[in-house]
Amino acid sequence: MAEYAGTVLLVAAILGGLTMTTDVPSRVADFCIAAVCRVAGGEDCPLASADQAAGGSPDEVRPLAAAPEPEPEPIPDERRPPRDPIPKPGCADPDAEWAEGLHAHNDYENETPLQDALDQGATSVEADIWPYSEDDTWFGEEHDPITYDEGDLVLKHDPTDRPRGTLQETYIDALNERAERNGGEIYPGRDEPFQLVIELKGQETEEDKRRVYDATLRQIEDLPDDVHVVFSGGRPSDEYVLANKPDNVSFDIAPVNGCELPPRVNVDSPEYDREYAANFTMLNGEWGKGHCGDQGNNKIDDREQAELNRLVDQAHRSGLRVRFWGGPDERYRDGSNGDFLPCHGQVVPGRQECEGEARVDYWEALQEAGVDFLNTNHLGMGERWVRSCGTET
Repeated sequence: MAEYAGTVLLVAAILGGLTMTTDVPSRVADFCIAAVCRVAGGEDCPLASADQAAGGSPDEVRPLAAAPEPEPEPIPDERRPPRDPIPKPGCADPDAEWAEGLHAHNDYENETPLQDALDQGATSVEADIWPYSEDDTWFGEEHDPITYDEGDLVLKHDPTDRPRGTLQETYIDALNERAERNGGEIYPGRDEPFQLVIELKGQETEEDKRRVYDATLRQIEDLPDDVHVVFSGGRPSDEYVLANKPDNVSFDIAPVNGCELPPRVNVDSPEYDREYAANFTMLNGEWGKGHCGDQGNNKIDDREQAELNRLVDQAHRSGLRVRFWGGPDERYRDGSNGDFLPCHGQVVPGRQECEGEARVDYWEALQEAGVDFLNTNHLGMGERWVRSCGTET
């Protein structure tokens, strides 16, 4: 205040002298005093305006203009994500033919693979494939007359499972037929392509993985433009697949160190590699068991939720959609419409958790974080959930 008072007295003295010896009007003096006051930080400064200094009415008072905000520095091209940041998904349109974000986990295990998923509006389906060998055996083979040719890419989860058809007939041919009926689209009017997630199974050596990957590429090259393929686990090395990637193909990538985005695809990391990151479109993480999410009590505490939220936000800013697998969804289906088999409150030995409350907690945590795909074996429940934004459980 002492500095302010001294400054005002000095300015007043100078202006007083000027008004006595020149024709500088007193209103200019008032304007200057008010301006000095505001710069010095006085609390009861009079407002000043250019209109007052120029002879405007004393009632026409405006605050002094604030300094403009500095322009943010542009992001260098090498640090810019290869795709636009992904917004947190909202509720699926209840009136659309598709239920945005519904992912049919291991879809080939449903009674009518692909068709059940499409009937429920799924926008993504998953197929696990194995190359068929005449030496293969599976439980119940003596009751199943189905035969396959050597090398056919058959659909099953485990080596002793009965094959549920082939990739070509169940997905490639069926998606082509649907697109042909719909003017080239799987869901007419939807902006995003339909997603087919393919996981290569059972191959131990890099040579075998390359052989199955190449065979799969030959089949999916006939898919309609409205289908995008994401290769999941079991694929050959990055060096090989990134050098052999068609335009309708991308890859998923798993979190590291439990619940961290891999540095090469993380825009916040100094190790970010934009050219490498352009090949990946989905972060595919395991739920719990030392990874992201619930750590064993079927409840999501605040720390677990905050960790999940952080990871999903980081993935979205890096241009990656997010999916989790392995949550309390109960693997076993009833074989008809995808609804959940009743458990009557008990946990069946050898199966995943089947308490409905645990599943709801899991899905609510995914929804709060903004996870893009609801990964489920139970399409009827999943469709109701995404269309109601979690209000129909």
